Amino acid sequence: MKQRLTQQQIQKLAPLQLMLARLSQLSQTDLEKAILAEIEKNPLLEMEEEQAYVSEDALGKDEGQDQIWNADESGTSRTPRGGFDVMDITQAEELDFFERLLKQAKESGLNEEEIMIAEEIIGSLDENGFLTGTPIENIAYKLSVDFSKAEKVLKQIQTLGPAGVAARDLQECMLIQLKANYEEPFVIEIVEKCFDAYMDGELEQVCNELELSDDDIEYAEKVISKLNPKPAAGHADFMKNSIIPDVILRKKNGKFYVALNETGIPALRLSATYLKMLDKGGLEKDAKRYLNSHKQAAEWFISAIEQRKQSMIAIAQSIVQRQHDFFERKREHPLPMIMKDVAEDTGLDISTVSRVVNGKYMQTPDNIYELRFFFSEKAERRDGTKASTRDLEQDLAEIIENENKTKPLSDEALQIALTEKGYNIARRTVAKYREKIGIPGSRERRKT
Repeated sequence: MKQRLTQQQIQKLAPLQLMLARLSQLSQTDLEKAILAEIEKNPLLEMEEEQAYVSEDALGKDEGQDQIWNADESGTSRTPRGGFDVMDITQAEELDFFERLLKQAKESGLNEEEIMIAEEIIGSLDENGFLTGTPIENIAYKLSVDFSKAEKVLKQIQTLGPAGVAARDLQECMLIQLKANYEEPFVIEIVEKCFDAYMDGELEQVCNELELSDDDIEYAEKVISKLNPKPAAGHADFMKNSIIPDVILRKKNGKFYVALNETGIPALRLSATYLKMLDKGGLEKDAKRYLNSHKQAAEWFISAIEQRKQSMIAIAQSIVQRQHDFFERKREHPLPMIMKDVAEDTGLDISTVSRVVNGKYMQTPDNIYELRFFFSEKAERRDGTKASTRDLEQDLAEIIENENKTKPLSDEALQIALTEKGYNIARRTVAKYREKIGIPGSRERRKT
């Protein structure tokens, strides 16, 4: 067996970058737990006595003004006092689904690197439990791991409950559920080989292609109709925590203010006692190495916390500036906006924007919204007016709501109806958005 020397370029993330990536995807509650855990294991890190509070920043402030967060020379994390009473932060019920999913993943026998991949995958799932916004290839590249390893972890997550979670599209979601239920092979084959034809109601074509009987297709219809198209939705058994908003939006004197809610988040500093020990010298070599390594880790942790804060405020400001009409109640839905837009506004990487907005909430004067709510693709209209895919979805739902229930509209008919409303849209795209909002095909909607 010959040995060969090859050169390979591999992207490696620095420890600070890895720490920042991990902390950026944590909610406020999880961040508090992570800080307390870090203090427990690092003797160079300690809490300040003062309590954390809500910090505020106005949109469009002068460039010459100081940044809202600064760290003093001792490494202390300080936040200036804002003008909000923390008692006015409303609390709502949270579906703590993804936290339970991550716990399952950690208990499934994954090693440390695989858990890191699992955290990234689960953090990238949308509200319905689908991995649609971030391809698994991007996750592998971002974490500098082999694609095959990331794919393996994804498959492992897909075996967790509820069945169908972490699917990349509706077809994969249905297949996962069918296989988990050990369903008849011909039912699995329908979804695997004839998905589009079946969803379009072309059952005769499906029967001919797979040589199925009328009884077979009738059985398949009953089974498939019971599958859950939104595996992360409707799990009341996961309702247990309160949503604590990470960002707060207030309006004062006609101007919007973005505030970072730091209630319960302890301010951090390096331990003065251990710093003095290092300065005095005379320590044994092993003791000095031990303290220096923990000092560096503590500095990285404090720095990552500060960068997380600044990233969250910058992203929240960008969202509010771009969605100004929505917050002013001039629009029913947010304008089309993608993460690339916010990345360009803030100078952050798109992956950073994705991590920061995932699982984070903004409290506005009207409601509490997940930050991901404000993102949607642009829906093309012939008149050039701006419409988001959320506008399209609402129009589509209204058309179906008002259809003749005994003769429901096919996807082609829905395409024509949307075209009459000014959208430039293909039939397959209509089917995609219909499935996304959980509306079955015309055959399943028919009522006699």
